[in-house]
Amino acid sequence: MDQPLPIPETEISLTFAKGLEVLRAFDGGQTDMTVADIARQVGHTRAATRRLVRTLESLGYVKGVEQRYRLTARALKLGLGFLQSRSIGHLVGPVLRAESLALGESISLALLDAMEAIYVFHNPADKVAEMAGHTIGSSMSLATTATGQAICAFLPSAVQEQVFRTSKLSETEHDELTRHLTKITAQGFALKDISPQSDLRALGVPAFNLDGEVAGALSIVFPASRYDDAQIRHSLVPHLQRCATYLVSAL
Repeated sequence: MDQPLPIPETEISLTFAKGLEVLRAFDGGQTDMTVADIARQVGHTRAATRRLVRTLESLGYVKGVEQRYRLTARALKLGLGFLQSRSIGHLVGPVLRAESLALGESISLALLDAMEAIYVFHNPADKVAEMAGHTIGSSMSLATTATGQAICAFLPSAVQEQVFRTSKLSETEHDELTRHLTKITAQGFALKDISPQSDLRALGVPAFNLDGEVAGALSIVFPASRYDDAQIRHSLVPHLQRCATYLVSAL
């Protein structure tokens, strides 16, 4: 996987970068925050954070009510250009809808972004995926989710080590995940329970670009009782792998 070349600091606007950090502070369910909350998230002073928040408010990207702030619908426009330029709508959408219909399951696509996966498309077939709690633009861990592990297993070892470090894994967790990723590489898919309290399971299959590098993963979420191991291996996985093959040119 090619690493981006470093950009000279003289060509970087640190203020703009800090503004984007403020927007990203609203990830992970943080939908309604005070300036102090945001400052803690991004690691800047309250005074600096307040200026950034007020600037974003003046531009219409956040809205303040009683000193609490949340994103507005205008923030969606920031990702619209990406979705259009990568053919997410007119190429990816029809493929996922056709496979979702054939399979009878909701199929989702997440793309690799640095040390996480970003959820970029979902074709709903039932309410299961909504129960999993993800929406377009949500980020997912490469270390702890089926979608992320399906990607991580096919990354170069040096990048995997970066994932391990940023995920702050213990030595035991590191060793366990290393063994798990080796298994995923061999079998071609990741399978993981959503949580100990849930009956839901997630299945992730890697998606590769034209250069043969892992670019993302397709996934479905389903009740554990719906499929046995044979059905997962011989029905679900081939469907997702075929779907991933169709999407190569868009990744």
